[in-house]
Amino acid sequence: MSQEQTAKRGCPGGHAVAVALAGDRLSDLPDGLLHTIMSFLPAPQVVQTSVLSRRWRDLWRSTPCISIEQPDFRITAGSQRHEREEKWRKLENFTTNFLLFHNNVASLDKFRIDTDSTYANALHVRDMDRWLRRGIKYCPQVLEILVSRPPIPFPHMGASSCRLKRLHLHGLYLENQFAELLCSGCPVLEDLELRSCSPDFQEFKSRTLKRLVIDCCDNFTGDLVVITVPRVAYLRLGISPGRYSNGILIHESASLVKASIHLLCLGETFSLKHQRCLLGNLCNVPNLELSGFQTMAILVQESAEFPIFANLQTLSLEQCFLDKCDLNNKLDALGSFVQNAPCLEKLTLHCCMFEVEPEKEGSL
Repeated sequence: MSQEQTAKRGCPGGHAVAVALAGDRLSDLPDGLLHTIMSFLPAPQVVQTSVLSRRWRDLWRSTPCISIEQPDFRITAGSQRHEREEKWRKLENFTTNFLLFHNNVASLDKFRIDTDSTYANALHVRDMDRWLRRGIKYCPQVLEILVSRPPIPFPHMGASSCRLKRLHLHGLYLENQFAELLCSGCPVLEDLELRSCSPDFQEFKSRTLKRLVIDCCDNFTGDLVVITVPRVAYLRLGISPGRYSNGILIHESASLVKASIHLLCLGETFSLKHQRCLLGNLCNVPNLELSGFQTMAILVQESAEFPIFANLQTLSLEQCFLDKCDLNNKLDALGSFVQNAPCLEKLTLHCCMFEVEPEKEGSL
């Protein structure tokens, strides 16, 4: 009879003893697998694993993924001011110590920080700036920074950008040095997302990007925005009201597989000329999603004046043709598009031509 079977029969707590004799199988896994498990846990729980056993005591210090998220500390807008301050002190104390004692400097896979600066004072902003600078020093492959307004300046990365493959920013103020970083300072960057950011430059240029999202960003300079990304396969632009008043020019779009252009102002503050220019820049895209485009941007007297979308296979139009043009012109505009897309296989229309009022409650 085995030692484990003897333990089970010899005492009332035999099962617990058997488990102890069998050992901690989870702790027998290599560090890489344990770090993968940790990557699914909130940062506070990652640190709490240190009390499981001696094997786990220092594992959190070398985890290749660092994710600090304000919701894990229950800081919400509905809290009283003194409650938010108390919870922020806990967040500040935890984050500062976590980053201070973390020792995986050379091979960090991901650094993510998600904080709400809406109610932040000068001290909070200083804390966040310090955390961002510390995280960037770890030379992460993936960097995700999400903050709310007012915008916080994006720190200078320097040589820390050498391993960066994915960069997602929300609510950051981007100085001119950020444009230089994209152009020559990120040799392997493939994925860039800028949401609700404030770039203080007018040219996005990168020879390595394969995915680019610029959504609801400000345009401080007011100049023509030029996008030069010859290897990009996916492009999304979200143009909010009053932004990009001098238009957007897309250079070298031959690699584009899918483009998604959303005029959140429904074309009212983005001129017809700029709308036509964007369409002309995207004439080689196989898959195209358009939202908010006006009738006269597409309607032409002669179809030869409208660009030929020779490669277009799928076209999705959402909230387009909602201006005051009559229905005949709207249908002619749609016809112009379809006629000039000889390879079109799928056309999707959603909330186009005229606005549909929601049905009143109780109506048949």
